[in-house]
Amino acid sequence: MARKPVIVVPNHMLDQFFREWLQLYPQAQILAASSEDLAGDKRRVFVARAAASDWDGIIMTRTAFERIELSEESKAAYDLAEMSRQRAELEAANERAAATGADTMSIKRMEVRLQACEEKLKAKADRVTDPEITFEQTGIDYLLVDELHEYKNLDTASNISDAAIDGSKRASDLHSKVEYLRSVHGDRVITGATATPIANSVTEMYVMQRYLRPDLLERAGIHDFDSWAATFGQVVSEMELSVAGGDNFKMKERFAKFQNVPELLKMFHTFADVKTAEDLQLPTPDLVVREDGARLPRMVAVEASAELQDYIAEIGRRSEAIQARMVDRHEDNMLKVSSDGRKAALDMRLVDPELGSIVAETKVSVTADLIARVHEEHQDDVFLDTASGEEHPTKGALQIVFCDQSTPSTEKWNVYDELKDQLVQRGIPAEKIRFMHEARNDAEKGRLFSAARSGDIAVLMGSTQKMGVGTNIQARAVHLVDLDAPWRPADIAQRHGRIIRQGNQNPEVVISQVVTKGSFDTFMWQTLERKSKFIDQIMRGRLDVREIEDVGHNTLSFAEVKAISSGNPLILEKSKADQELARLERLNRAWHRNQSSLVFRKDAAQARADALEQEIPALRAAAQRTADELGGERFRMTIDGATYDKRADAAEAWQQWAGVHATSRPPRAGEIDLGVAGRIGGHDIRVVQRPGNLADLSASPVELRIDDAPGVAVEVTRATSLNPSVGMIQRLENQVRALPEEVTKREARLASARQEVVDAREALEVPFKHQDALEAARWEVERIGRAMRGEEESQPSLDSELEALKKRMRLESPQSSTARRGGAQRGGSPVGHSPEVSRRHYEQRAQEDGLGL
Repeated sequence: MARKPVIVVPNHMLDQFFREWLQLYPQAQILAASSEDLAGDKRRVFVARAAASDWDGIIMTRTAFERIELSEESKAAYDLAEMSRQRAELEAANERAAATGADTMSIKRMEVRLQACEEKLKAKADRVTDPEITFEQTGIDYLLVDELHEYKNLDTASNISDAAIDGSKRASDLHSKVEYLRSVHGDRVITGATATPIANSVTEMYVMQRYLRPDLLERAGIHDFDSWAATFGQVVSEMELSVAGGDNFKMKERFAKFQNVPELLKMFHTFADVKTAEDLQLPTPDLVVREDGARLPRMVAVEASAELQDYIAEIGRRSEAIQARMVDRHEDNMLKVSSDGRKAALDMRLVDPELGSIVAETKVSVTADLIARVHEEHQDDVFLDTASGEEHPTKGALQIVFCDQSTPSTEKWNVYDELKDQLVQRGIPAEKIRFMHEARNDAEKGRLFSAARSGDIAVLMGSTQKMGVGTNIQARAVHLVDLDAPWRPADIAQRHGRIIRQGNQNPEVVISQVVTKGSFDTFMWQTLERKSKFIDQIMRGRLDVREIEDVGHNTLSFAEVKAISSGNPLILEKSKADQELARLERLNRAWHRNQSSLVFRKDAAQARADALEQEIPALRAAAQRTADELGGERFRMTIDGATYDKRADAAEAWQQWAGVHATSRPPRAGEIDLGVAGRIGGHDIRVVQRPGNLADLSASPVELRIDDAPGVAVEVTRATSLNPSVGMIQRLENQVRALPEEVTKREARLASARQEVVDAREALEVPFKHQDALEAARWEVERIGRAMRGEEESQPSLDSELEALKKRMRLESPQSSTARRGGAQRGGSPVGHSPEVSRRHYEQRAQEDGLGL
């Protein structure tokens, strides 16, 4: 039981966390400390207060938590343990790579890494510290860490260069303190809280588990990251942006797929207690009902300008050149294409600053109109002062704008300043439009948040990184705008969590997602939905597949770019339909292999059952014939015609018999029956020499079989049989006494074998559960192919499907479905399967995946 827990929170969250804790528990004894409270001699005061009083909880900012260090002894023990672990991880990774024929780490690289660690340890040892101020002295025995995902850069050695992590000071500090607490208080010493434990890749599960349940990894035989990767991951090489930024790119290895998914999720959910919004039912505002009746974000479509259409066509030509390897990968690649395409979708002036002012409608102008309209509707809204509960004198709601593809700048054109200028032109006061980038430290950030909550700010603009985690400005927030789409579902969750949040005084809010037609926006939002659904399934533990794609992709595929540039969604549909068909056909082949395996298992189980049915009656009869000559003083054993009542004498007599009857050497193959050596408890003991151990003939196996009890024997070595001890005689005695138990075991095995036969027969009668989906996928591939060849009525363009951006599989309108069915009936189904089956299948898939944003 924790007696003095500490809660570690983001730096700017200390006051709010302390205030809300006391609102919930007014009598609680709470000690709060920021980084300023631990500056200089103030650390001694804090440690003394923490140790002297019986606190219900201690709240510390991250920076303050890092300033209270472990003692030199504890740090040295941790560092040595980490050095040993790192050396073992690197050596194991090198051995595995050598065994598989892959590129190995050089000895120099291993030594450089280890030497760097040793230098760090030496620097720590030479540093002057205050021995009187240590983490141990506070008496803290439990950690609760908010936003645990921000500690994911924990030192990790790996032969996969992209997976290796040098480690951050913040993560190492937390891990060292967790390991210290485990050594003193046992395994249960930390709880982590985060809304996004998997933000960029499933590999983040490994780091989370090192913090929370390393014992599960040890129990599974996983002692380093590469063992985890070999168990659950598959690695590919891809082009990524280099650390230097700009247009510099390089090849990197990363995980493309994860395997053994059920086992991975089972391990994850052993320590992860996942609570979704549906589970918690917190008092958060609802989204305003859209025109289609759904409470989902609204899609605001913007027509593509002529310049954007030309640029998208150029993007398509660049993609074709990259695919054909006609351009050096450092000059142009799919990551650069994706980045340029996303910027162009936001505003063409980000890729072509010489364009100047654009006459046509843009995202910025549409967003400005939208924000100005909402401002006019809500500028007189009244809100309560959260401190007093009275009406706040300042009226007006707050609108939040997220934009990641641009930043404020006084030197070049940018979306932030352009949007602010247009909002001012539409009547919103300039002083009420603020940028998150203005806050350069925690104090300024706190003042900016306070101004947003008090009504002094009408529009707050920022990026996901600056205005995501820990931003509590929801009190007046009535409208949120996604001006662009991020790569990660975690970023969308963090964005929308700023407005759909407990403490928002608006009963309903609006989220607008501004999308440029015919641009990268379309596929960005589709990709986000796919990734989000996948992560949601991971968090809920509802995946029933063996393999999954990772969610860390940061480029669009060739097919996606081609579909965007051509404006023909059939290209992408064809690619996805082919992939779906290939997936289902792999499942079908696996099902057939499983059927063959079931037949083999059924036959093998039946053979075992038949053999057991013959053995059990003989074994039962043998058990009933057992004489009362076993155990204690009742012991009797006959060897070579003479009866002995002492086990030592029986062993000596056995040695004489073996010396006469044993062969000079064991057989190379098969077995040799040496005859019956003696009788014990009413049963003959037959000696059988098994094939020899060529490395050590004396270790060759010998079976001492109970002659009338099929399958029951004591196995010893040739050396033991030739020179027996009392122990061998006792083993024979015990085996004979255990014959009734052996009967019970054989009966249980018989029941198990019979049940296995029944289970296998039932499984063989179950058809392939994806058969309808497979036939539908075959028909869908043929349908799209015919449409692309002009044999069917052309499909809707990409622009006409903007309202269905969030469908994973296209769900056609009733009119289109009718036309398609008519065409299919005229042309006939290529696989003899009704198009209606295909329609039902894809409607069901679409309903499962969600019909809108």
